[in-house]
Amino acid sequence: MDNTPILELKNISMRFRSVQALKDVDFDLREGEVHALVGENGAGKSTMMRILAGIYNDYEGTYIFGGKPVRFRNPHDALEQGIGMIHQELSVIPSLTVAENLYLGRQPLTRWGMVDWRKMRQNAEKELEHLGFNLDVQRNLEQYPLGTQQVVEVLRAIVSGAHVLIMDEPTSALSPAEVEELLALVDRLREQKRSIIYISHFLEEVLHVADRITILRNGEKIATLTREEASMNTLISLILGREVDYTPRGHHEIRSDTHKLLEVKGLTADVFQNIDFDIGEGEIVGLYGAIGAGHFDLARALFGLYTFDSGTIAVDGQVFPPKHSARYAIDHGLSYATESRRKSLLMDHAIYRNVTMPHLKHIGRYIPTQDQELAIATPVIQKVNVVPPDPMNPVGKLSGGNQQKVAIARWLTFPPKVFITSEPTRGMDVGAKNEVLNILRQFRNDGFGVLVVSSEPETVLAIADRVLVMSRGQIVARMVNENLDKDALMRLI
Repeated sequence: MDNTPILELKNISMRFRSVQALKDVDFDLREGEVHALVGENGAGKSTMMRILAGIYNDYEGTYIFGGKPVRFRNPHDALEQGIGMIHQELSVIPSLTVAENLYLGRQPLTRWGMVDWRKMRQNAEKELEHLGFNLDVQRNLEQYPLGTQQVVEVLRAIVSGAHVLIMDEPTSALSPAEVEELLALVDRLREQKRSIIYISHFLEEVLHVADRITILRNGEKIATLTREEASMNTLISLILGREVDYTPRGHHEIRSDTHKLLEVKGLTADVFQNIDFDIGEGEIVGLYGAIGAGHFDLARALFGLYTFDSGTIAVDGQVFPPKHSARYAIDHGLSYATESRRKSLLMDHAIYRNVTMPHLKHIGRYIPTQDQELAIATPVIQKVNVVPPDPMNPVGKLSGGNQQKVAIARWLTFPPKVFITSEPTRGMDVGAKNEVLNILRQFRNDGFGVLVVSSEPETVLAIADRVLVMSRGQIVARMVNENLDKDALMRLI
């Protein structure tokens, strides 16, 4: 591999109001290299990515690309130069075909100005064949699994002319098999001399895929290591600057006569069947399964966001009506933090407004004032350690992990009897994961019930008192979390 950088950042600094997001950061990328970027939420990774992709241009320092100083005005400028970004949240359109997604906004035209569908299909087939993929380009993307949709997202950037790819948490929502498929694509792109900046909180994945790894902490570059120099312990130590215990906690004893806060009996819909389980006072139940197992839809059904055909849901002994709404669920002691932050948060609104949004009728007599909302929101924002902790800061300017903290904080203001949270630590660094899990443990210790829905076995094992495993819409195992390990869970799905 040629050691000459094709891209360099020198002494890059950037500030948002009173927060120094980056301070004198150096970074470089070589041809045919996968250079990983790791650090805690708020370390500056998102800011640096956005500078590289042309989203931010009001930074201090020098950006060199192709041997020349550049300052992109917008992402289009960056893409014109061959730099593309694949965001954590998919931007493909599932209802369109594979070919239409690959050429979205750049469809080939006939001489009469109409879309040349035949040429687009042929071009798509040729590009996919060159990249080693055999997909039916006339098939709607929604007919493919999520992992394939993520692959198409990457391929779209390549078809658009990108030789440098910035990949932000590309595997955070994928099953183990889909992760392998995407990492195989990354290896193939490296062989084709494409260069990749790879951002991930999955350190095992980083150690597997990266040629070099740069660690950021508090907006500063701490080190750049080769794959041979790096280890799990070394990365964790450099990321946090302190020692943290990451071993799963011991079993939290639950008495058999504990009062049941949530009881689900015979719940059936198109994607799950005959679901029975309960959650007692002061208990965390983990619901684990691979992507597509039906556990995320089950969580939505409990909260009134997914229609079920039969069965009952009861909170603290009160049976919910069959077609209850999310508002009914909230009013009767059930809350839910979805796995998709962008669907649950108002990205352009302040942190405090996102926290108070579901509870406005409890704040003030009529329309709450800003001071009333701030008085409610500020303590929980501080409790979950949002960085930066300014309640007036728009949620969209926070890192993914801090957005997740806001999604959880909103349910700490007026605590429910049972808190359902899907993928509570998805896309979060090791330190932030611990903080969120401790918040959920405290919720349990206060006598409430928690349902943690996840496709990450590490998360379930670290937090749950009991584990339910779902596969193909059914609960296939029920276990006390005592001496369980990752392999034992993954064998069941």
